[in-house]
Amino acid sequence: MSLTSSATAVQAPPSGYDALPESIRDLVVASGSRNIRRHWVRNAIRVTVLVAADVVTVSAVRAVIAAAVLGSLGPDVARFAGWAFPIGIVLSWTVVPAVLLGLVFAGAYGAGDRRRDTARVVTGATLAGLFTLYAFVWTGAWVMVGRELAATIAVLSSGVMVSRWAVDRLVSNLGPLFGPSRVIIVGDTSLTLDPTAVTDRVFAGAALSVVGSVGVVDDGGEPTGPPVTDLGRLIHETHADTVIVRRPLAAPDFEFVVDQALASGCRLLAGARTTRATAVEPRSVWLNGEAFVELTTPHLKAWQLAMKRSIDFLGAAAGLVVLSPLLALIAVWVKLDSPGPVVFGHNRLGVKGRTFRCYKFRSMHQDAERMLRANPELYRTYVENHFKLPPEIDPRLTRAGRFLRATSLDELPQLVNVLLGQMSLVGPRPIVPAELDHYGKCAPLFLSLKPGITGMWAVSGRSRVGYPQRAQMELEYVRCWSLIADLALLARTVPAVLGQRGAH
Repeated sequence: MSLTSSATAVQAPPSGYDALPESIRDLVVASGSRNIRRHWVRNAIRVTVLVAADVVTVSAVRAVIAAAVLGSLGPDVARFAGWAFPIGIVLSWTVVPAVLLGLVFAGAYGAGDRRRDTARVVTGATLAGLFTLYAFVWTGAWVMVGRELAATIAVLSSGVMVSRWAVDRLVSNLGPLFGPSRVIIVGDTSLTLDPTAVTDRVFAGAALSVVGSVGVVDDGGEPTGPPVTDLGRLIHETHADTVIVRRPLAAPDFEFVVDQALASGCRLLAGARTTRATAVEPRSVWLNGEAFVELTTPHLKAWQLAMKRSIDFLGAAAGLVVLSPLLALIAVWVKLDSPGPVVFGHNRLGVKGRTFRCYKFRSMHQDAERMLRANPELYRTYVENHFKLPPEIDPRLTRAGRFLRATSLDELPQLVNVLLGQMSLVGPRPIVPAELDHYGKCAPLFLSLKPGITGMWAVSGRSRVGYPQRAQMELEYVRCWSLIADLALLARTVPAVLGQRGAH
């Protein structure tokens, strides 16, 4: 980066998409958030429909057994029903929540073929029977309990399987109303008989519609279409929400596919023998009898993001209230120490590349930018030191600013950014547009989460850790992000701040 271009960037920070390199500008649109919402809605519809169908089914089974026991279906049926259900616990309303709970434990509400897996449904019915009949085991009437347990398992599992079959038939007819899953195939396209539409179905009306492919090679290993590196562009152009890997990939290509799926909120399915990626937790998924490994689950990420936003809002609000006396004292000190505003806002890149004003207590003199640009040697050091200067040679810092920087107290106003939804309590540190070059092809992944007040780099040495190590740390956080990881980083922030590790 030349001195002239760097100085221009400092003087007039770009905003919006203009702040992003042209090579990735189209890849950081809101597709990630859109796809995560889409998968969450489909998953919610799937679970809601299955639960409703199960409630109706179990209620119908109860009604039929009650009619049989009461003789409405004839004396012979009544005698058999009385023999099969001597305790009659299946006639209680408690059997409805017991069945739902049993099916949850058995995993019969999972994606793919799990909902119609006979073993899971029978296991759920067995658990429901044990839940309801457990208290009667201690009466010693083991024969009656065993007979009713067997009958309960038989009627409930049969009813649920018939219900699931009927729901599948209904969904196959109503599926187009929900819109198909838009799929990009990586590698072999043999998943489809018709290259434009797959006949396999997933629940909630998401028929798989192939909208493109990358990394396809012929029998001689020669590429016959776009390379794997075009995956991000293709996701953006086709609005795809699912990526299926159909053949083994080299490790760098596979890591690239995982990063693109994470950044774009796509569900990623791979052949069961695909190499495991360290950043994701695989789990088996069956789609119409074919085994896949599900590597990214956007619908699970959706509720975690909602929880993260709730924690951010409550934490920021509580922090501003509790710390208000300290904030007021710092504001008075900054104002008395040097002329200028108390709070300084600087343009930084946020989620999806949107720029925002990142707030800090002013730690520099009002003419700090002029002082920096007036000294070419100092500015060169600033650029070479990853857009920072060691505090001992930085003439821009005020007396109050040196202390605030060393203790990280200058960043407390970012609680307002968190409250506004521009930042998170934990996340990658916000960067200036010029720093995005250090993230290369992983820039869309880096920009897929909100920046944070603290994060992996912030607690691991901060300014003492430069690029490319910083980029690796931040990307690893994004790949492995979870609420538990956030809580761990918050706990590590306290000793890092007290020890003033890398803060300047």
